[in-house]
Amino acid sequence: MSVCILAILVLHAWLPAQAQTSFRFNKFNASTLYQVEHSSIRSGAICLTNQSQHVSGRVLYPQSVRMKDSNSTNTSSSFSTTFVFAMVPYSSDPSRSSGQGMAFLITPSKSPVEESSTQYLGLFNASNIGKAENHLFAIEFDTILNVDVQDKNDNHVGVDLNDLKSEEPETAGYWIGNRFHELDLKGGQNIQAWIDYDHTQQQLNVTIVEAGSLRPQKPLISLKNMTLSNIFEEEMYVGFSASTGTVVADHCVLAWSFSTDGSAPELDVSHLPSLIKRKKSNSRLIAGVTTALVLLLVLLVAAAIFSWKRNNYRNAKEDWETEYWPHSFDYKDLNIATKGFRDDQVLGSGGFGRVYKGVLPANGQEVAVKSIFRESTEGMKEFIAEISTLGRLQHRNLVQVRGYCRRGAKLFIVYDYMPNGSLEKMIFKKTESVLPWAQRYRILRDVCAGLEYLHEGWEKRVVHRDIKSSNILLDSELNAKLGDFGLARLYEHTENPQTTRVMGTLGYIAPELVHTGKAAPSADVFSFGVLMLEVACGRRPVDSSLDASQMVMEEWVKDLHAKGRLMHAPDPNLGGEYDDDEMEKVLKLGLLCCNPQPEARPSIRQVLQIIEGEASLPNLVPYEMSGGISSSFTSTGESFASTSKSLEGR
Repeated sequence: MSVCILAILVLHAWLPAQAQTSFRFNKFNASTLYQVEHSSIRSGAICLTNQSQHVSGRVLYPQSVRMKDSNSTNTSSSFSTTFVFAMVPYSSDPSRSSGQGMAFLITPSKSPVEESSTQYLGLFNASNIGKAENHLFAIEFDTILNVDVQDKNDNHVGVDLNDLKSEEPETAGYWIGNRFHELDLKGGQNIQAWIDYDHTQQQLNVTIVEAGSLRPQKPLISLKNMTLSNIFEEEMYVGFSASTGTVVADHCVLAWSFSTDGSAPELDVSHLPSLIKRKKSNSRLIAGVTTALVLLLVLLVAAAIFSWKRNNYRNAKEDWETEYWPHSFDYKDLNIATKGFRDDQVLGSGGFGRVYKGVLPANGQEVAVKSIFRESTEGMKEFIAEISTLGRLQHRNLVQVRGYCRRGAKLFIVYDYMPNGSLEKMIFKKTESVLPWAQRYRILRDVCAGLEYLHEGWEKRVVHRDIKSSNILLDSELNAKLGDFGLARLYEHTENPQTTRVMGTLGYIAPELVHTGKAAPSADVFSFGVLMLEVACGRRPVDSSLDASQMVMEEWVKDLHAKGRLMHAPDPNLGGEYDDDEMEKVLKLGLLCCNPQPEARPSIRQVLQIIEGEASLPNLVPYEMSGGISSSFTSTGESFASTSKSLEGR
């Protein structure tokens, strides 16, 4: 009897071991993986797409993987994978070389999705996206901004569960200590990714870095309480999916390892090829050009050393510097002011650089010093835009620029220090004190006054394009000042805005920008409407932690208004301590500014007149369409267009 029991125990221990999967491919051949649609093998790498537009490709490990215990419906397997991938552009224009992106996936079926949409990375089609029966897990490396699925930006990594609305998406990059380095997914370079899921700890970590670099200790994405038992079926397939749109790129995997038994085997990335396309050149021409470049380089280095020795801190001014802003600071003074640009002087950071607190040695004045990363052309564009725009604007509700500094590749803007930080931090930081309603109302009036000056009060019309709470700064007396003009555009008052790329921040972007990209004043009005609702409700514009009916703040407030429960929207942290008439005015005015039809929105001057009590708010009545609450409102009696004429005359 004891022998039988022992045999059963041995068999029980042996069976799960056979269910474990582990493999490693340092290069690929035609028989390595199961290929679907437009995938192919090139130079030992497996590429999921080709030079065609609107195509999808998929590759899978040929055997299924046990991802759930057959004896339990609630226990999913842990897994670990690492791979090296590259998205190689076909165009030299970076704005037209991204394709759509690619994804690592775990799926229950080998078959491709019927009529899969390239818009959805080849993972879904229009009828099944978001449905629980997909049983699909994916880590997306996305290179487009798709507002329909609330993408963070056009260069992000996200965790997808049966949907492309990612869990906690993050800008692609990696951490070294406390400093974040952005990584361009569509740059063509080899990138290594690690994805680790521990089912016992219910934790998922995603990490990326340039291939050949050490793995960062801090993951890019770290999700806790992540349960995949309702996603995984007992047997699943692992692999990759990618798609192209109107622009094309190769989406290739150069090496891959995977394991459901501990960490994935390490990859040898030292000999992986670079897939970036290079033009063929004549060898003699190459030799001649190389020799000339070496000589030129020697001369340039000698000249640079000579120039540096003569003056370590001065730079010759360029034409645009004298034209846009005559006052410049010495780099030496800014270096002293910020204590050598130390990390403990950092006030905040953004997509193009960091902001440091400083004290000018000449007069002891406190300033904020914005450093611009010049590695990207966008950084230079932002620098020039902010200098040329903000340097010439004078208004009590705009952040005042004091000057600039340019030292080689280092660019700096110096402006007044705001000791109370941003409006976003003031509303959402967790402290015992709550920003009172009277102060919030005054801040909204200040911002509106500054925006009215930009649209109507200056010699040219300035469209800010990035109105949001983090760009509203507060001085020592909590006076609000609008800042960060890096995306601003200037027009003559009679000029029609030209079409540009969609810019701004998700949740604040006017819906027409998705289709036209035109930076019109009405788009700023929409963003200000969202800001008014944010300040009144104490909620962020988009909160993915809430259910679908409450996730988008603007739609949630519209729904409350339609149900006659608008006054359920105010920030509960205010404890009911607010002026009811003012609160109702701000909520309704915010909804009016958020009208999806640009021509139905008031001008910012009309908004300011209503806030200051010089004009009354039109009576808004929500209406229903197709069985649901419409995203627009209309005024009773006369139309808002005719009402606006009377407001303009006041």
